Amino acid sequence: MLYSNGIFVIIIINSCGGINMNRIVFTSDEMKGLESVISYHFGHCPYFVIVDIEDNRVINVENIQNPMANSHGSGELPQFIHRLGGQAIVTGAMGPKAQDFFKKFEIQPIIGANGKIIDVLEELIGKEPVIESDIKENIVETHVHEEINDVEEEVRRLKMEVKELRKQMAEIKSILKSLNHS
Repeated sequence: MLYSNGIFVIIIINSCGGINMNRIVFTSDEMKGLESVISYHFGHCPYFVIVDIEDNRVINVENIQNPMANSHGSGELPQFIHRLGGQAIVTGAMGPKAQDFFKKFEIQPIIGANGKIIDVLEELIGKEPVIESDIKENIVETHVHEEINDVEEEVRRLKMEVKELRKQMAEIKSILKSLNHS
């Protein structure tokens, strides 16, 4: 289940039965587009997956590295997402201060998401999204060079283990979902 402002959100729909936003930004642990696993924390996620939707149809998917994953000031990421044209940010967790910054930019924070982006997108629109056949997932790479000491390397290793566990959980969620549809 997803929630926003402490209130659970099952589906965000407009009067036409479609999703009430056109550009949704998802936090991600990997650059696999709609097959990516949602990252637990928006501020330190390594990637964002930007999904453009029109009439419940996915018309564009863009993968970008989070240029501020290692360091950012208060309110910088909400401003960055605003410049990308995001109307919603979907993530695993986010603090109340960050949520307030997003609201100032009229970006809907949706927290509590886990699993693959495609599955969470389906939860948001209330049905399986239609993906345009000619859609090409765009990968935009940025490079950040930094020195890593032993402690930072151990933290990175542990984060990778958590990331792998989250991928396994996402796969299990997808399998259970497919079994429920059978």
